[in-house]
Amino acid sequence: MRIKIKEIATKLGVAPEDILLVCKKLGIVAKNSNTSISLESASRIVQYVNKYNMKKTTSSQQPQTKTSPLSPELSKILSVDKIRANIVEYDEKILKDVNKGSWEVFAILNGDNPNYNKDSLDKSFIAKNPQDSIVEGGVIGIDFGTKSTVVVYQEGNEKILPIRVGIGDWNKQEQAHHYENPTIMEFISLNQFLDDYNKVDFRPYTKWDNLTISHTAFNNLHNSSSEKFNAYLTELKQWAGDKNRKLKIQDYDGKIFELKKFLEVKKEDLNPIEIYAYYLGLYINNQHKDSIFLEYLLSFPVTYEKDVRENILKSFTKGLKKALPNIGDRINDLKVTAGVSEPAAYAAVALEEYNLAEENEKNFYAIFDFGGGTTDFDFGIFRWADETNRKERRYDYVIEHFGAGGEKYLGGENLLELLAFEVFKDNKDILREKNISFILPPECDDFLGSELLISDSREAKINMVNLVNELRKFWERESFDDEIFKGEIKVDLFPNRGKKISKVPLKVDEKKLYEILKTKIQKGIEAFFVGLMKSFDSYQNEIEFDIDKINIFLAGNSSKSPIVKEIFDEKIEKFQEDFEKENINAEIKIFAPLDNKDDFTKPNGKTGVAFGLIKTRPGGRILVIDKNKMGDNVRFNYYLGMNRRGKFKTIIDRDTPYNEWKVFIDAGDDVFEVYYTSSALANQNNLSINDNSVKKLRLHINKVDEELDVFIRIISPTAFEYGVGSCVDDIEDIQKVELS
Repeated sequence: MRIKIKEIATKLGVAPEDILLVCKKLGIVAKNSNTSISLESASRIVQYVNKYNMKKTTSSQQPQTKTSPLSPELSKILSVDKIRANIVEYDEKILKDVNKGSWEVFAILNGDNPNYNKDSLDKSFIAKNPQDSIVEGGVIGIDFGTKSTVVVYQEGNEKILPIRVGIGDWNKQEQAHHYENPTIMEFISLNQFLDDYNKVDFRPYTKWDNLTISHTAFNNLHNSSSEKFNAYLTELKQWAGDKNRKLKIQDYDGKIFELKKFLEVKKEDLNPIEIYAYYLGLYINNQHKDSIFLEYLLSFPVTYEKDVRENILKSFTKGLKKALPNIGDRINDLKVTAGVSEPAAYAAVALEEYNLAEENEKNFYAIFDFGGGTTDFDFGIFRWADETNRKERRYDYVIEHFGAGGEKYLGGENLLELLAFEVFKDNKDILREKNISFILPPECDDFLGSELLISDSREAKINMVNLVNELRKFWERESFDDEIFKGEIKVDLFPNRGKKISKVPLKVDEKKLYEILKTKIQKGIEAFFVGLMKSFDSYQNEIEFDIDKINIFLAGNSSKSPIVKEIFDEKIEKFQEDFEKENINAEIKIFAPLDNKDDFTKPNGKTGVAFGLIKTRPGGRILVIDKNKMGDNVRFNYYLGMNRRGKFKTIIDRDTPYNEWKVFIDAGDDVFEVYYTSSALANQNNLSINDNSVKKLRLHINKVDEELDVFIRIISPTAFEYGVGSCVDDIEDIQKVELS
């Protein structure tokens, strides 16, 4: 639903031209008073008008605003979370009913609200100690995703339900996308937000019109001008997961803020993950449900190393604490811990939803989790718990997952960027003529004549966003039988200098785009089966039973694409032959992503991970045994190798133990080259050295001697060391390399 500028002006009693000025201030695109904008944008305008007490028009033709039936004091208390997080105002009964009562009144009486004089508080208002709202035994599951975040809760019984975040009006009819909350932040007036945020320890009096997240921020991004693009942070999880990434933010006020590398962020530094968690906490813990949760489970990809996981947990803990009212010593009971890996969590749900848990037998499962940012693989066994085994007797089921991997850049959003890049390339002449640039997505290469076309500017970024949005209908559909663009697509684009150019016509070759999609997905599925075979080879002794059936579960929204099912069907016959060569006579059965058919009390292909976090919770009925770790860290994330006649020859793989020296090459030259990739196809020693997943390092040694060797050992999931010696006992000149 949308509303016109002039209608907003009428309701507020403000001149339409003044509302247009507010739009410009807030970065909301509005050409004239007949422009229609989203309700979220309208809400921001209303908050701005009220905040600055803008002068109402006195024209007799303008209707006057209605006087609120509530006193200012009463209205202020009831709208406190509306101001904080755009959550619908509380009912007046909360202050009058002895069985209800207000946390806010309790905070005022205890001096926790610096903006309110408790002596002026209406003596009839009823306070409620927030400790009385704690949900004993309640659990929250948070699937913190690259593109969207899912939050679910459980209290009092086994039922698990999702929570809508960033949609403050819970009177709206539930829709599927409401529960896939965009992982995005919008910085409007960051200094003002931080000033408010840091004033008090609990439930600070921040304002939604200074910083928004989730659906509101997402909708505003797509209505914003290019000048405001750097006010949006869409790479929150990528920033945390990449130890070398720095970012800059420029809020609506024009202030620039630099984000340090995530692992270098200190207590006093800006930490968007903490702020994001704070907002999640406000939506989880409020008086509409009158609930406060103290136990949280957070999901992580299989490749996240220990220090990154721990820092994310600390950031979430701090933000969630900040969102709570003052609950005294009970704040020490708040616990945020890592749940099982994302694909293992999905496996726990899928195996039950497809009734495979009902058979008292061992099931071999494989997860192909094709999400927005990456594709994760997980391989393991699902079985009934052994009631004679002391370690298992408290559980119903056991999941042993021992093989993991994935394709770092195979995600729905990354595929859309790849398609957009190809469309831009095919239209380079018209773009060069109009001085329009675009960004270089991951795993894409420069091309001849790209010098002025590829850029990292805000205009280049928003051009990519706009074309991706137009191409989304090409990717997200049930069939590729028909062309939908008829050879041309029209996109709003921003030149490097000057104003937006509306509806720039770009030629589109849909057959070419389809082949790009198919080739990319095919490569990912081949890597999946290579990983499956590798897991059989590496863990034969631990599997300990004959595998007669392999259950492949597709997960993630991108797995809904018909191309995925088509390619899996094509590949299964070939891989059945490969299995037979390995004496594995197994039937392969594929299960589509879970579909709850808009029954949001049940999991689907996207929300399944969050549901699984709670199902595999500590003290629950499913035991998860993670054999993908080495000590308390995950396995090495890469394959290291060399170029052997145009192919990637693997020397060190993901299963290589940490701190174990391996001979890499002789020390006869002061320079040597190391190639690395995260693709499981490296296992075959047949991956093209020119594959976009393969990167190269040129490394130097100080001691050149043909009789000595260069040794390499991995020391963390993303780092290795190299040195020179004759054997592992006399290695010298040791140098460290951090991979990105």
